[in-house]
Amino acid sequence: MAVFTTLAVTGVMSVGAAIATGAAVYGTAASLSMQQRAMKAQGAAAQTQVRMQQQQATRQRRQAIRANIMRRQQAGAQAQAMGVADTSMVAGGLTGLASQLGANLGFGGMMSGLGQQYTSQTAQAAQLSGLASMYGTIGQLGFQGLQSSTVRGFGASKPTPAPLPYTMPNGLGVG
Repeated sequence: MAVFTTLAVTGVMSVGAAIATGAAVYGTAASLSMQQRAMKAQGAAAQTQVRMQQQQATRQRRQAIRANIMRRQQAGAQAQAMGVADTSMVAGGLTGLASQLGANLGFGGMMSGLGQQYTSQTAQAAQLSGLASMYGTIGQLGFQGLQSSTVRGFGASKPTPAPLPYTMPNGLGVG
């Protein structure tokens, strides 16, 4: 802010323009800082969601394995009760259960991987959107500086009015 005060005191910029420019620079800096913090928070949230998906996939795998074990035991107990425990029919049924378990685990793993990929891509899109917004803000500040008419020598500045013909050293006109 001292830079803007100096510009106002030396006459390069009006006091109002110095205050406005200082506020614009401070506001832009604060906005950029908040955008960066928001992007970091989005990345952390995405990582948490990926961990949640991994834990959910692990839980589903365990449940599928438990259910398969129970079905195998039930099928074995029924076959034993019927006296057909050592037949190829029972062996084929148990093999079918194992095959179904493998297919279910494979599908669950694939869906978990796709969910994690989606979450990562969504987080990356949010981060890139934040960067685009941040760079847009920087660009707007640059264009505002170019269009400013309050700083002499930059952009389309207003011409300095000529002094009155009879001026005293303090700048007041006499005639």
